[in-house]
Amino acid sequence: MRDGLAREFPEAGRVVAWTRARVANRVALWSEPVLWAAISGIGAGFLVASVMQAMVGLASEAIQALRAPTPFPLFPAVTIAGSAATAAVALGAGGLGALAVGLAYTVVGVALRVPSTIFACDRSGGTIPFPGPDQCTALGFIASLWPQFVGIGLGIVIARTSLTTRGEGANSLLRVSGALAIAIFVVSEAWAIAIAQRGYAADLAGALTSGLTIAAGFVAAAVAAGVLAAQLTRGVRNAVIVAVFWLLPWLVRLPATFSNLGSATPTELVGPTLISIAVAPIAAAFLVLSAAIASRARFVPREPA
Repeated sequence: MRDGLAREFPEAGRVVAWTRARVANRVALWSEPVLWAAISGIGAGFLVASVMQAMVGLASEAIQALRAPTPFPLFPAVTIAGSAATAAVALGAGGLGALAVGLAYTVVGVALRVPSTIFACDRSGGTIPFPGPDQCTALGFIASLWPQFVGIGLGIVIARTSLTTRGEGANSLLRVSGALAIAIFVVSEAWAIAIAQRGYAADLAGALTSGLTIAAGFVAAAVAAGVLAAQLTRGVRNAVIVAVFWLLPWLVRLPATFSNLGSATPTELVGPTLISIAVAPIAAAFLVLSAAIASRARFVPREPA
């Protein structure tokens, strides 16, 4: 069938071949072992999702400034783009094994969402209609995952048509980003589980302590990623790049966060709000500093014992 279409539309075939050749030459990955390729894929998803979050935030601000209704939900674009990048890089750098590991990571994230969804359904009277399908039914919860499904399918197509490998090596920037994304994921989920065990009311009473705890966890995640960056080539530069990408959504949200921090904000929430504002740049700074310090320690000669 493909040969018949190529004979019928030779110009279209040449355009496709030219595009594939040019794109593949521009997007080249190092071939990595399965686990590292999966981490690189997660890192690619983190970087792409950060950019998309910033773009969606700017688009939402522009729509609100125009006082126009949002034609459709914009946030699924973040999930689609991030999932596509994760699947594409994992498959392109490590093959089907790395893609399977990346999918398992996604499944774990979805599974950990179930308790919070059940809690939200109980509090809302058994329905969560927005955004997307009602997630309080099994079918609706699965249907709400359509951005992940679309993104994974798109990523597989991208990996097969637009990526190439240039031999064995390390995708160092994506590894650093992936390590940071996984560390943040672990910290966030541990924090969410702790909140669920204490209960919402108890967490509201100790909101300041809770904010300091998650902030410390984010800093620890950044330090861990920075230490990993120091073990790779161009570690400090990669840490700086990841930090900049990480801060993009924060920069877009910053004006709205400050504007909402007014007299209407309850007193007990002022401290946690200020912590949420400060944690991202502080953690990003620790990412770069830990990479620089660990890189220097690698090359400082030690005195003989």
